[in-house]
Amino acid sequence: MSKRRIRGLVGLIISAALLWWVLHDVSLAEVWTEIRGADPWLLTASVVVATAGFAVRAARWRVLLLPNAPGVGFRPRFAAVCIGFMANNVLPARLGEFARAFSLSKISDVGMSESFASLVVERVFDGLVVAFFLFLSISVPGFVSAGIGADSTIRDLTAVGAGLFGLALVVLWLMVRYPDRTLTLFEATAGRVLPPHLTDRGIEVLSGFIDGLGSLHDPVLFLRALAWSFAVWLWLAASIWLGLLAFDITAPGFTGAVFVQSLIAFAVAIPSSPGFFGPFEAAAKLALGLYGVASAQVVGFATGYHILTFIPVSLMGIWYVRVLGIEWSEVERSEEIVESTVEEGDGSDDRERATRDAGD
Repeated sequence: MSKRRIRGLVGLIISAALLWWVLHDVSLAEVWTEIRGADPWLLTASVVVATAGFAVRAARWRVLLLPNAPGVGFRPRFAAVCIGFMANNVLPARLGEFARAFSLSKISDVGMSESFASLVVERVFDGLVVAFFLFLSISVPGFVSAGIGADSTIRDLTAVGAGLFGLALVVLWLMVRYPDRTLTLFEATAGRVLPPHLTDRGIEVLSGFIDGLGSLHDPVLFLRALAWSFAVWLWLAASIWLGLLAFDITAPGFTGAVFVQSLIAFAVAIPSSPGFFGPFEAAAKLALGLYGVASAQVVGFATGYHILTFIPVSLMGIWYVRVLGIEWSEVERSEEIVESTVEEGDGSDDRERATRDAGD
């Protein structure tokens, strides 16, 4: 059995287990009642805001592409974003980033290695910003009254989170400003505990990662990318907040919505079924349960919001695949295509662009 199929099977098992935990103590009839009773206007607004968030992601992608691939238009970036999220929603094994990188390279002049490197940078910024929002949201005084724990514990967690956020930014900055020293330090350290072939492979991976962090070379680009990352996640939090209000869940407020989206963001990073069903609902139940929200109300929100926001980007992604002349089989094999191109290096990007231009 291939590694991809094993990942897909593991994801299905995890999703099934989490969905059982979410649903085992609630009545489906009560959940349906909650969904039917949701405010249609607020729910529609939450879906519209969530869908518009993919345009915000496409706008941020321009900044991340500037060092290596400036001049990429909004339409190919937005199309690739939609295709990537569609792939995550309907295909197994979390192909989203690979499908995005492949699609952008297919419909623009961006090399596949450059496209994929920009998404690595995006994940770094996302991880840092989501962690920051997670610790920031639990520092709000109202969060303590939800029953999390002692005020001193919250302050300690917040201080640790803020410190780690700042330390991570400093480390990334130093890696980019002093790449040779970083690689030398890694080689000296790893060489003492790893066999030579693993050390060489680690240097290769680290070097590629540093090269991909092109937006950090310029302080202005770094700050722009960071600001856009904050905008992306605040935008998503606004969508979740509207969704909570649609289900008359008012106790968490906007800061609670930030906490919910942060916990969901980390939860969906684990292996799961297509569409993240299971981790999404489990994270929502865990987060909102801290505010004393009834299980049926939580599951109604999580199910309704998840499915309704799942549909638009999936349909847009499928539509873009069709109208842009991308083969469905290419989307399914995007992981293999991108990995082989990145491993071969920049020359393969040049050959790939030449082949695409000749075909056009």
